[in-house]
Amino acid sequence: MTRFSLVLIIAYVGISASIVLAQEVEVENSGGTVRGKIIENKENSTLENMAQDSHGHWYNLTLMNTKIGYMHTSVDKTEYDGEQMTRYKSDTVMNLKALGTDLALEITIIEYIDADLMLRHFLYTSNMSGAKQVEGRIVDGIAYLKTTLNDEITESEVSVPLDIISQSTGVESLLSREELKIGDKRTFHVFHYDLLKPVETEIEVVGQEPLTYQSEEKQVYVLDGTLDMMGGMTFKQWISPNGINYRTEILVMGVPQVTTKTDKETALGGIEEVDLVLKTRILPAGKPPIPNVESLVADVNLTTGNISEAIMSNPQQKLELSSPQSGRLLIQRPTVAAEDCPDLPIQNAEGAFLAASAYIQAAHPDIRVKAQEILDGEVNSWRAAEKLCQWVYKSITDKKISAGFGSSLQTLEALTGDCTEHTVLFIALARAVGIPSRICSGIVYAKDAFYYHFWPEIYVGKWVQMDPTLGQVIADASHIQFGGSILESDTMMEFAEGVYRTLNQLEIDLIE
Repeated sequence: MTRFSLVLIIAYVGISASIVLAQEVEVENSGGTVRGKIIENKENSTLENMAQDSHGHWYNLTLMNTKIGYMHTSVDKTEYDGEQMTRYKSDTVMNLKALGTDLALEITIIEYIDADLMLRHFLYTSNMSGAKQVEGRIVDGIAYLKTTLNDEITESEVSVPLDIISQSTGVESLLSREELKIGDKRTFHVFHYDLLKPVETEIEVVGQEPLTYQSEEKQVYVLDGTLDMMGGMTFKQWISPNGINYRTEILVMGVPQVTTKTDKETALGGIEEVDLVLKTRILPAGKPPIPNVESLVADVNLTTGNISEAIMSNPQQKLELSSPQSGRLLIQRPTVAAEDCPDLPIQNAEGAFLAASAYIQAAHPDIRVKAQEILDGEVNSWRAAEKLCQWVYKSITDKKISAGFGSSLQTLEALTGDCTEHTVLFIALARAVGIPSRICSGIVYAKDAFYYHFWPEIYVGKWVQMDPTLGQVIADASHIQFGGSILESDTMMEFAEGVYRTLNQLEIDLIE
């Protein structure tokens, strides 16, 4: 089973970190002033150093009313590229479980902001995919990105609006006014470090109220915010007139993820256990499907949102709507005849799905050599796909869950991982021999419930879904697809949208 819900939370922690970074700073700005707090310039290159730093602000991080980690933020003056800059830094540590496996996650975000509050340079590091680092610099409306994933480097360029700023400086621009007023608004773009693209953001002052912090009552402003991603993501902030963030709530999968200001000792202690996979499984009503089921009929309902935007229709999966939020789902497992499938390599309009990407290194010599070795001379596309599927299923014997995504090359070397690793390795091998392949994301029934899942789809004259994680040459009818039919980006975060739209919101009643 996949930890896609975990990856989605990690993405939101990145957002939360940048939102929380609005703090007191006093920076000269063309004769004006932006409020904030200058702290002593202190370089903290690791999370171990972070724990020794008493400066900055500390926060508890909770999900589902359970403390899962902590965050530390700091701001200082520094120099970057010959200019005086404000340096924002956040370090986050989370401890979660996934089907009993302990997952320790660490994320660091560093941003360099110029005197006009514009984001100029950033560095994002995490252990969610082994060792991942994204470094970027923004020059004249272009973000120049270098992504390092387990020593493999991918470089890219992304156009960004001229108003691209840090999430924190969007709040600061409100604080720089003479006095905050209810109704004050600010619209801008922030660079999202998991999506690797700009996201339009709006914040508004909606009220003022008392808040108790360490037995002391403080008057704070309440800000509402919206990010234009995944159908619209909302957050709420409680922030003091001098810019200290006391509380942030982001709605994650139907439940709030909350960061609350506290002291260092409290932040570093008392992390509780929450098994994210078990917490996010979907328990259906009705008779459960048998293993390798050939067909499935279910009534599905989404408590909020449009179900046709969450569950897709394709040749083997049909959604018949009864209302914008509900409908009947019919899934039929297809059949494939090898003699009807073309020989390799397949070259047609689906050729875009032969390309390499950051996580699917289809052009790497090790991937190409292994793929040819597995095929052992087979040229029929379907028989070749069967061989690849069976090899991946049998070769990855350690199917443990880990944090984030492993790449295809990393998986080939380690031969460990869950459905994400099975899928990216299979797709890399398939593309390497000329079989167009793409990612499916959704849920699959296993034992007692539907779990979030990743599996591949190949083109052999028609699109056919396979599941090397479960050893199914043709994916059975208990696979419900949310997202896919597109070429993956270098982040693969686009496949998390179905999780965001359905988690803790999808109801399934199995009919037959």
